[in-house]
Amino acid sequence: MQKYPLGNQQRIAWKKNVFLVAITAMLVLVGMGSTSYASIAIHGARGTADYWTVRNHAGDKLCLTREEIASVNQAIREKTSSLTDLLTYPQEVDRATLKELILSAQQDFRGETDPGEHYDKGGKKISQVDYRIAQDNCNLDTVPASAKVRYGVVTMRTDMRLLPTAQYYFDDKSFQHYDDLQGTALDPCEPLLVLHTSKDGAFAFAVGRYYKGWVSLGAIGFTERAKWEKYVSPQNFLVVTDHKKKVHVGGAWDVLFQMGSIIPLKSSVPQGGVYQAVIPVEINGHLSEVETSIKSDSTVNLGYLPCTPNNFVRQSLNFLGDVYGWGGMEESVDCSSFVQDVYRSMGILLPRDADQQELAMIHSLSLEGLDTAARYQKAAEAPAGALFFKPGHVMLYLGKDAKGTPLVIHSASSYFTFSGSKRKKHYIRKVLISDLTYQNGKAVQTIDGMTSIGSCFLNF
Repeated sequence: MQKYPLGNQQRIAWKKNVFLVAITAMLVLVGMGSTSYASIAIHGARGTADYWTVRNHAGDKLCLTREEIASVNQAIREKTSSLTDLLTYPQEVDRATLKELILSAQQDFRGETDPGEHYDKGGKKISQVDYRIAQDNCNLDTVPASAKVRYGVVTMRTDMRLLPTAQYYFDDKSFQHYDDLQGTALDPCEPLLVLHTSKDGAFAFAVGRYYKGWVSLGAIGFTERAKWEKYVSPQNFLVVTDHKKKVHVGGAWDVLFQMGSIIPLKSSVPQGGVYQAVIPVEINGHLSEVETSIKSDSTVNLGYLPCTPNNFVRQSLNFLGDVYGWGGMEESVDCSSFVQDVYRSMGILLPRDADQQELAMIHSLSLEGLDTAARYQKAAEAPAGALFFKPGHVMLYLGKDAKGTPLVIHSASSYFTFSGSKRKKHYIRKVLISDLTYQNGKAVQTIDGMTSIGSCFLNF
């Protein structure tokens, strides 16, 4: 997922006419008047981990040690402003800084006086009054000269919003999958720095590891710093390695975690094949904890997975077939959260959005000025797990198939087919495997539209 600093009217036009084209598109030559089309998704043996891991002769060799990953994460933080080192964050924030953080989090809506053509969940047009209430709810007039940081922990999977409102902002009242106020989704156990509260008292403006925005106060448990630090840097923890995992808590409810989530443990030693985990719970705004049992199986790992080429492949294929989830909507992933989750399961902390991920690469190869043949050569030389970037989109490289074709896996929204001069959009909204021949609305193949190839673990 990637957002651009456009005005509302520009952004609406861009999103409808460019974003979904840029994510995935394919040119299929068909007869005039024909309605047939082909999907860009590749199925069969190439959709299995075994197909790729047997081709990686050194696939289980470490790309990075834990010490090297720590250095990589520090270098990534220095390359992009979207990541935050929570432990070194100031304990107080001045008025000007906090106001700028709140306004910057509004992204496309910053400075806009009109909500544009947007609709709520019921298909009703968002009014000027509704929009003004959401903006006023930022409560900027009450920002103190110096705001003390409060320490919170997310207790349920929840949304981080651009504005403090639960109202959806869809730009298509009949196709409600893209909420323009959705920033990202946060997993349980995520630590937050809370800097401000909305006027209606329902939302907190918070800084997380990967994003800044508004979070429902009902999803945050507040605590003292010492206890909060145990969630920032737990000594013993499980990492969720499946695409998603539900943990049953207290015999009463399920808590949803996504790949790469960290779950603190009482002990690193399982008893009878079961770990005793600590799950945060919000009680009257305060952080409490419940111990629960989590079976030692393939859905979790004690600590981060080893950073190997084969683990990039295995982890990415765990998402295959999942629905495309804009900003984490529908309990799923968009293009950038997909690769972020794969990487964080091995302890590499990437930014949340695709443009920032491209900037954050430790090793980056620009494709500018290269012809198609040279681009394919560079793609084929990339290591499994490398990231391929095009404007507004990111893909993870799997390798070359038996015919020598470079294939990628990515969370794709839609693609197009063409009949003569007519273009038709087909929503696919899936995590899928494809080659690099699919085209955008200007008939440019993906391989020719790619801007760079990036890696955090190997120069090439």
